[in-house]
Amino acid sequence: MADLNFNFLHSYSPLKRVMILLLIIALLAGGFAYFLYMPKMKQVQKLERKLKQAQVKLHQTQQIASQLPKFEAEMEKLNVAFKKALNKLPDNKEIPALLLKITKLGKDSKLTFNLFQPLSNRNHDFYAEVPIDIEVQGSYHSVARFFNQICTMPRIVNVFDYSLGNYHTTKDGDTLLKTRFKAVTYTFIDKPAADKKSKKK
Repeated sequence: MADLNFNFLHSYSPLKRVMILLLIIALLAGGFAYFLYMPKMKQVQKLERKLKQAQVKLHQTQQIASQLPKFEAEMEKLNVAFKKALNKLPDNKEIPALLLKITKLGKDSKLTFNLFQPLSNRNHDFYAEVPIDIEVQGSYHSVARFFNQICTMPRIVNVFDYSLGNYHTTKDGDTLLKTRFKAVTYTFIDKPAADKKSKKK
């Protein structure tokens, strides 16, 4: 490679030599900025964006972590409430005893049963309704007492579609009426209906 010869610069005026020197410096600075500084700056900016995103995620994670004991306490309360609800729903084996209990409450309330007919269960996702069609005869106060006893049973039993009618007075002066209604209790089913259908397929 031939040696660079800058002797020709001696023929230029000092002002031209200074301008050439400044031009060379400017070219070197521009090349440094374009090829080295700017790519590094882009990398730095990219890393800064990632750092900010990481800091935001860290802040969110810290907030979630600080709320975790509260969520765990709420979950524990829900589990306790769910277990209590389970205890109020009879399983299939308890249904006959529950029906006997309802008839005993009616007789204790001095009611006469004209109809006591369990109907077909209505299955839902994870539980089934167990309806009973009931007609009793007795005084208004006896019917009211019977309804109150049903609704305060440990197991969940709801009364729907009741109708009062056929008033008549006995020789003793008591007013009797017929009352027809549906008593509905609930029980958990072993498997959702969807699972049973899929097995049949």
